[in-house]
Amino acid sequence: MTGVATERVNQRLEALHQRLAANSLSGHWQRRERPQPLQPCLWPWSVIHSCLEESGEVVALGSAGEATARRTVQLINPALTVQKATTRTFQVSIQLVKPGETAECHRHTFNAMRFVIQSKGMYTTAEGEQMIMEPGDLLIQPGWAWHDHTNKTNEPAIWLDLLDHPLTRYLDSMFSEVYAEGVAQPITKPDGYSRRRFGTVRPKTDAIENKAVAFSYKWKETLPVLEKLAAEESYDPYDGVLLEYTNPLTGGATLPTIGAWVQMLRPGETTRPHRHTSCAVYHAVQGRGVTILGKGEGKEFPWGEKDCLFVPAWYWHQHRNLSSREPAILFSITDRPTIQTLGFYREEKE
Repeated sequence: MTGVATERVNQRLEALHQRLAANSLSGHWQRRERPQPLQPCLWPWSVIHSCLEESGEVVALGSAGEATARRTVQLINPALTVQKATTRTFQVSIQLVKPGETAECHRHTFNAMRFVIQSKGMYTTAEGEQMIMEPGDLLIQPGWAWHDHTNKTNEPAIWLDLLDHPLTRYLDSMFSEVYAEGVAQPITKPDGYSRRRFGTVRPKTDAIENKAVAFSYKWKETLPVLEKLAAEESYDPYDGVLLEYTNPLTGGATLPTIGAWVQMLRPGETTRPHRHTSCAVYHAVQGRGVTILGKGEGKEFPWGEKDCLFVPAWYWHQHRNLSSREPAILFSITDRPTIQTLGFYREEKE
């Protein structure tokens, strides 16, 4: 093709591109913008907590439906600053409710979990059930469940908010509703109601459906299991002593879109490297250690108690407990249930 002919083709191609764009069309041959890869992140608790404390002084808790309806500090990945999200599938935030405050009742289509960091008896009400919040407890509020948070104690309460709203928003399925009958819903079920109703020994009259339910997993019941398995040397070389918070109805993932896990690294333990196509955020419940990301020497992310760490999908990673005397405990959430449901889950082990 001559130079003149090539120039004419290029002019026609440019005109075609303009016409395609004007009509909301695109050619398969045209380059598309690729999203920025998510980056590993470590959020020190000292910084999170200081910002949260200051927010308690300058941000008044608002009414349901307002931007200040919840006082939270959000963990943001540098690649998702516009979206204000931790990952593309879930969001991690830290919420503060001061003494005498109530975070007003509402509901939304996205699912939520709460992992309690600090509380002296504050409670969440979910679908009429009072759920007392103690450190280490995990509370489940599935999509479209009414919920509010009330602090009648004399100390502030703090917890991790774990939400799948980035995924819900991407699917154009995010809707919410404000409770119209007051600040808080009436308490119609006592603390522990769901654990009794959906436990391994349960009332015969209760129908078992394949759905997520409002539920609370108590730390005072979880920790002894971790300790017993560690004493029995029942552990995974890639994750240490590992427990999954399972759906009490199905035995499957905690929620359809988010899984929750807790693991113990025994004194001096270093796990073996592996990677998977799901991402995870870790919260150090106790102890101190380091997570190595990348194969070979990798990059070290040292963490201490209450720090949070994000490990992107398909990153080689391993954990090391830096104490030779005390165990370290990590709580984590992952989008593995979503990835598995879609058939995209893969794992490699070294």
